Amino acid sequence: MEDAHLSLETLAKWLSGGLEQEEMLRLVIPHFLSRCSVCRERREEIARLQKEVGHWDEVVVVLEGREAPELWDRLAERPYAEQLRTVEEDEGLHAWGLCQLLLKKSREAVFSDPGKAVELANLALRIVRHLGTAYDPNWVMDLRARCFAYLGNARRVLGELRSADDAFVKAERCLALSGTGSIEVQAEILSLKSSLRRAQRRLGEALELIDYALVLYREAGELQGAGKCFLKKAKIVEETGDLAQAIDLLRNAAAEIDRSTERQLFTYARYNLLGCLVQANRIAEAEQLLPEVRDFLRDNSHPLDLIRLRWAEGLIHLGLSQLGPAEAAFREVQRDFLERRMGYDAALVSLDLALLYAQEGCVEDLKRLAAELMPIFESRDVHREAIIALLMFQRACEEEKLTVDLVRQFAEYLRRERRGNGM
Repeated sequence: MEDAHLSLETLAKWLSGGLEQEEMLRLVIPHFLSRCSVCRERREEIARLQKEVGHWDEVVVVLEGREAPELWDRLAERPYAEQLRTVEEDEGLHAWGLCQLLLKKSREAVFSDPGKAVELANLALRIVRHLGTAYDPNWVMDLRARCFAYLGNARRVLGELRSADDAFVKAERCLALSGTGSIEVQAEILSLKSSLRRAQRRLGEALELIDYALVLYREAGELQGAGKCFLKKAKIVEETGDLAQAIDLLRNAAAEIDRSTERQLFTYARYNLLGCLVQANRIAEAEQLLPEVRDFLRDNSHPLDLIRLRWAEGLIHLGLSQLGPAEAAFREVQRDFLERRMGYDAALVSLDLALLYAQEGCVEDLKRLAAELMPIFESRDVHREAIIALLMFQRACEEEKLTVDLVRQFAEYLRRERRGNGM
């Protein structure tokens, strides 16, 4: 077809070197890409890298994206203090691609090793301060905003809520100085900030932030970001106590997520739904969903996810009065948490075990359980108020005064304190 080809005027301008860059991108490049499948695939790969590396310049994303893992190899095995010194002194490390890779690694480490996530975000922040005139200053300011937001998010998971708040103030200050108007960057920072507000128990603000982030992600056509926002909103609503709305949100989130391309996100939507159903005592629905979630997590999970799934399985057994399987599940999960020095979670599952014993009037089992709780007290992540509550629980067991209602009160107190302390 005649209109599928370049006009004589366009071709003449291009051959003489007089064609503007904008016209080249709009007319010439699409024409040639449409004729060659290999070039078209490579252009799609560059577009994917632009999104992954977070930069508009094709040369930056191809060259620096390829170099970033090699640059990280020069740092990875060094102690953190040496890493900080090296990124300050070695100009070869002052690269956009490395900074972006560090943020990606920080995001991946935030729940498995939040201390490491803080270090990685700090390294990225050191590098972004040295990005020179080869990069657009507005894009650099966006990247710096993201560095502060990732730092704040990792500090939130550590429970350092005040310093996390400071980091988000700096992130927003950088964003205000940027002239890009990037709605993807705004949405990401709003989404992370909503998690901080949730940890601070400022749930109304958390909901406003996540709703705004959801609007921006949809405007940008970022379906993965929108799906994550749905999951976060459900978590916030869950913590307001409205389990029915949280369940509805999670069902809707699963319906909106493309299961073929976002399998892990879909998995966590179903996983979180299972947890809400258990909390709402909708045991029959939870039991029906359990095999599906177990199959999903077998291929798309971290070890902790499987431990928490086993915990949910124990609660389902307890709800169905299957006491032997419930006790076995709780004991297994308790042991796994203690081995990982996750004192808070070990205490909570111990209280579920206590609830089982209290319902059955197993006084001697309660006393043994109370004695077993001592290693939990030594865990570094159980704060003073929680230790006092656990000591009160232990005394009630020893004095044979523990009731089902008391166990539930202790459990609710610990869950509330954990949320309030950003755990």
